[in-house]
Amino acid sequence: MDTILQALRGAIESQDADRVEKALGQAFAAGLSPILVPTLIELLGFPWHTRHEDVARALQELKSPAAVPALKRAATTIHPYLNYDEFFGLARKCTWALADIGTLEAKTALQELSEASNPLVAGYAKKRIDNWTQEMGRKGA
Repeated sequence: MDTILQALRGAIESQDADRVEKALGQAFAAGLSPILVPTLIELLGFPWHTRHEDVARALQELKSPAAVPALKRAATTIHPYLNYDEFFGLARKCTWALADIGTLEAKTALQELSEASNPLVAGYAKKRIDNWTQEMGRKGA
Protein backbone atom coordinates (compact mmCIF):
# COMPACT_ATOMS: atom_id res chain seq x y z
CA MET A 1 0.00 0.00 0.00
CA ASP A 2 2.97 2.31 0.53
CA THR A 3 3.69 2.09 -3.21
CA ILE A 4 0.14 3.17 -4.02
CA LEU A 5 0.27 5.99 -1.51
CA GLN A 6 3.55 7.14 -3.07
CA ALA A 7 1.96 6.96 -6.53
CA LEU A 8 -0.97 9.11 -5.40
CA ARG A 9 1.35 11.58 -3.67
CA GLY A 10 3.52 11.76 -6.80
CA ALA A 11 0.45 12.40 -8.96
CA ILE A 12 -0.60 15.24 -6.67
CA GLU A 13 2.87 16.78 -6.56
CA SER A 14 3.15 16.70 -10.34
CA GLN A 15 -0.54 17.53 -10.91
CA ASP A 16 -0.62 14.70 -13.43
CA ALA A 17 -4.19 13.56 -14.13
CA ASP A 18 -3.01 10.40 -15.91
CA ARG A 19 -0.98 9.39 -12.86
CA VAL A 20 -4.04 9.96 -10.67
CA GLU A 21 -6.08 7.61 -12.84
CA LYS A 22 -3.38 4.94 -12.79
CA ALA A 23 -2.78 5.19 -9.03
CA LEU A 24 -6.51 5.00 -8.26
CA GLY A 25 -6.80 1.92 -10.45
CA GLN A 26 -3.97 0.33 -8.50
CA ALA A 27 -5.62 1.27 -5.19
CA PHE A 28 -8.92 -0.33 -6.15
CA ALA A 29 -7.18 -3.43 -7.53
CA ALA A 30 -5.08 -3.90 -4.38
CA GLY A 31 -7.95 -3.17 -2.01
CA LEU A 32 -8.43 0.23 -0.46
CA SER A 33 -6.66 0.97 2.80
CA PRO A 34 -7.45 3.58 5.47
CA ILE A 35 -3.88 4.85 5.05
CA LEU A 36 -5.06 6.44 1.78
CA VAL A 37 -7.85 8.52 3.34
CA PRO A 38 -5.93 11.80 3.93
CA THR A 39 -4.51 11.72 0.41
CA LEU A 40 -7.89 10.87 -1.13
CA ILE A 41 -9.49 13.75 0.78
CA GLU A 42 -6.82 16.08 -0.56
CA LEU A 43 -7.24 14.72 -4.08
CA LEU A 44 -11.01 15.22 -4.01
CA GLY A 45 -10.47 18.97 -3.68
CA PHE A 46 -8.15 19.43 -6.64
CA PRO A 47 -9.74 20.64 -9.90
CA TRP A 48 -6.95 19.55 -12.28
CA HIS A 49 -7.87 15.84 -12.61
CA THR A 50 -10.96 14.00 -13.84
CA ARG A 51 -11.36 11.19 -11.30
CA HIS A 52 -13.48 12.90 -8.64
CA GLU A 53 -16.21 10.26 -8.87
CA ASP A 54 -13.64 7.49 -8.31
CA VAL A 55 -12.24 9.33 -5.30
CA ALA A 56 -15.75 9.75 -3.86
CA ARG A 57 -16.39 6.03 -4.40
CA ALA A 58 -13.13 5.16 -2.62
CA LEU A 59 -14.05 7.38 0.31
CA GLN A 60 -17.49 5.77 0.36
CA GLU A 61 -15.93 2.33 0.64
CA LEU A 62 -13.51 3.46 3.34
CA LYS A 63 -16.29 5.16 5.36
CA SER A 64 -13.91 7.56 7.11
CA PRO A 65 -15.62 10.30 9.12
CA ALA A 66 -12.64 12.52 8.24
CA ALA A 67 -13.95 12.68 4.66
CA VAL A 68 -17.27 14.34 5.55
CA PRO A 69 -16.27 18.00 4.95
CA ALA A 70 -14.54 17.16 1.65
CA LEU A 71 -17.49 15.11 0.39
CA LYS A 72 -19.90 17.89 1.30
CA ARG A 73 -17.79 20.42 -0.63
CA ALA A 74 -17.38 18.10 -3.60
CA ALA A 75 -21.15 17.58 -3.84
CA THR A 76 -21.59 21.22 -4.84
CA THR A 77 -18.37 21.76 -6.77
CA ILE A 78 -18.78 22.26 -10.50
CA HIS A 79 -16.02 20.77 -12.68
CA PRO A 80 -16.01 21.82 -16.34
CA TYR A 81 -15.19 18.28 -17.49
CA LEU A 82 -18.53 17.17 -15.99
CA ASN A 83 -20.62 19.74 -17.89
CA TYR A 84 -22.15 16.91 -19.92
CA ASP A 85 -23.61 15.35 -16.76
CA GLU A 86 -26.99 16.99 -16.32
CA PHE A 87 -27.77 14.59 -13.47
CA PHE A 88 -24.81 15.60 -11.26
CA GLY A 89 -23.46 12.10 -10.71
CA LEU A 90 -20.59 13.33 -8.55
CA ALA A 91 -23.04 14.95 -6.14
CA ARG A 92 -25.08 11.75 -6.02
CA LYS A 93 -21.97 9.70 -5.25
CA CYS A 94 -20.99 12.15 -2.52
CA THR A 95 -24.41 11.88 -0.86
CA TRP A 96 -24.18 8.08 -0.97
CA ALA A 97 -20.72 8.27 0.60
CA LEU A 98 -21.99 10.55 3.36
CA ALA A 99 -24.88 8.17 4.06
CA ASP A 100 -22.50 5.21 4.20
CA ILE A 101 -20.21 7.04 6.62
CA GLY A 102 -23.30 7.32 8.77
CA THR A 103 -22.10 9.66 11.52
CA LEU A 104 -24.07 12.56 12.96
CA GLU A 105 -21.67 14.91 11.15
CA ALA A 106 -22.41 13.11 7.87
CA LYS A 107 -26.15 13.40 8.46
CA THR A 108 -25.75 17.11 9.23
CA ALA A 109 -23.83 17.54 5.97
CA LEU A 110 -26.66 15.80 4.12
CA GLN A 111 -29.21 18.05 5.81
CA GLU A 112 -27.24 21.11 4.68
CA LEU A 113 -26.96 19.70 1.15
CA SER A 114 -30.73 19.10 1.13
CA GLU A 115 -31.03 22.90 1.07
CA ALA A 116 -28.65 23.34 -1.89
CA SER A 117 -29.73 25.70 -4.64
CA ASN A 118 -29.38 22.89 -7.18
CA PRO A 119 -32.61 20.89 -6.92
CA LEU A 120 -30.94 17.64 -8.00
CA VAL A 121 -28.23 17.90 -5.35
CA ALA A 122 -30.85 18.80 -2.76
CA GLY A 123 -32.98 15.86 -3.85
CA TYR A 124 -30.11 13.36 -3.62
CA ALA A 125 -29.32 14.54 -0.10
CA LYS A 126 -32.97 14.52 0.96
CA LYS A 127 -33.38 10.95 -0.26
CA ARG A 128 -30.41 9.82 1.84
CA ILE A 129 -31.88 11.59 4.89
CA ASP A 130 -35.34 10.15 4.26
CA ASN A 131 -33.82 6.65 4.14
CA TRP A 132 -31.39 7.24 7.03
CA THR A 133 -33.02 4.95 9.58
CA GLN A 134 -33.57 2.18 7.05
CA GLU A 135 -29.99 2.41 5.75
CA MET A 136 -28.47 2.47 9.23
CA GLY A 137 -30.45 -0.65 10.12
CA ARG A 138 -29.24 -2.37 6.98
CA LYS A 139 -25.64 -1.52 7.87
CA GLY A 140 -26.00 -2.73 11.43
CA ALA A 141 -25.38 0.75 12.83
